Amino acid sequence: MNQCLRIIAALSTTLLSAAGLSVSAYAATSASDMAVTASINANCTMSITDLAFGAYDPIVANATSDLRATATLSATCTSGTTSVVTMNPGLHPTFCMSSKCYRKMANAGETSFLRYNIYTEASYSWGNVWSDNPIDRSSVGQVIGSGISQDLTVYGEVHKNQTNALAGSYTDTINVTLRF
Repeated sequence: MNQCLRIIAALSTTLLSAAGLSVSAYAATSASDMAVTASINANCTMSITDLAFGAYDPIVANATSDLRATATLSATCTSGTTSVVTMNPGLHPTFCMSSKCYRKMANAGETSFLRYNIYTEASYSWGNVWSDNPIDRSSVGQVIGSGISQDLTVYGEVHKNQTNALAGSYTDTINVTLRF
């Protein structure tokens, strides 16, 4: 048994010596820094519900009261991104009277129109008619990006006492643009 231990000890010493000989020896070192970079581009997405007014009654209910409805515009922008939401006048030429201009919905044959407008605030004031001018901050929606969806309310109003409008369905299409 002693001899077995001596052989194991001798073999272990030989193996350890051989392992020590195979380790590389380094004479010098050199170090350098590595830059790690990434970029985040400004980005936004948007969705909007339809502005559905329902039934307009120029003879009774809307003879003296405007018909109002709302829609919701949801925008999600990269944090720190500043954006504005604009709306064009619609498919039909606007109708201007004095200093006030109205959007128009048309019936199927475009022979009859309903005047309406879209506002940025619940006050429905003429200074807040939603426009396609991104510079006029009172007439556009604004979103400051946070990475979380933000909702803007769209306020619509069909103006009262439009007794000359023919019976039927009326539509318009508004192009909504999110600029960032």
